[in-house]
Amino acid sequence: MLRWISKSGTFVQFSIFTALAAWLWIPAFLNPIQAVTSPDDGPLYSVIASLMQNLPYVAVCIALLLIVFQAVVLFYIFQANGFFGRANFIPAIIVLLAFSWNSSFQTFHALLPAGLFVILALNAILGMYGKQASYKQVFTAAFSVAIASLFYLPLVYMLVLLWLSLVSYRISAWREYVITFIGFILPWIYYISGLFWNDNLMYGFRKISGSLFNLVLPDKLSTITIIWLTVSVFVLLATMTAVLNVVSDKLISLRRRAWVLFSYCLASLIVVLLSGWPLLSANYLFVIPMAFFITGSVSMVKRPFIFEMLALAYFLLFVVMRYASFF
Repeated sequence: MLRWISKSGTFVQFSIFTALAAWLWIPAFLNPIQAVTSPDDGPLYSVIASLMQNLPYVAVCIALLLIVFQAVVLFYIFQANGFFGRANFIPAIIVLLAFSWNSSFQTFHALLPAGLFVILALNAILGMYGKQASYKQVFTAAFSVAIASLFYLPLVYMLVLLWLSLVSYRISAWREYVITFIGFILPWIYYISGLFWNDNLMYGFRKISGSLFNLVLPDKLSTITIIWLTVSVFVLLATMTAVLNVVSDKLISLRRRAWVLFSYCLASLIVVLLSGWPLLSANYLFVIPMAFFITGSVSMVKRPFIFEMLALAYFLLFVVMRYASFF
């Protein structure tokens, strides 16, 4: 079924995407909630969230627009790098579903604006392969990660994605590594200067350290949430193994770019482990590799029946998660 959808043409897939968006988000507009805040929110998000205080409809509307925009942009990035067919809109559909599984997060939250800059960083990293001097792409990636971390502080660790990608691309020149620090530190210089100017330097450092180094056990979660996260991890690992095994026989450029998504998973795992296990919000960090590997397991594997059934079962679990509170 999913394989048929991936080959059914852009119009049919976009119609499915639109229908799912309406089904998932109309209840959010009927019962809007305030923008989500957390101790790990960065200064840029805190400013924007404060402007949306007592404006829940605006928060929900902006959240949906950001999700749709990220879904479409990610679709074009995967297409431009030759991963899937020209009309395979499945990644965008998966992004929409993954950002809509928890009704409590169907409003504006820090991972949404931060995700835009993470996608920009990913696009720059994928585009640097094969270039003699990739200084522009390296700087763009590092700068984008820095901006993303100013929306959601633990995303500082996503800089590991850039370093792992440089190693994967076998880029050993010292200039690229220096540029990562320059591109990353520039936005933070402005933030720290603002803290110093407003005599909030120590408060800012305590907030940053509390968000970046919080080695505690995860909070107790509900049974249904544990099931959802466990199945998500299993689906991600199964599809990742299948796709990376398939691309081992592809062009070297495709192999290296596919391994960037694996590095993305490692960097996201570091975010979760070192920032205090923010499982519910950090779950959205894995949306991009989830979209890539599930789509790849359906469209790149020669006999994808098992993975189609796995993806459909995952979708059914999504439906159960959405409506579990009604039973």
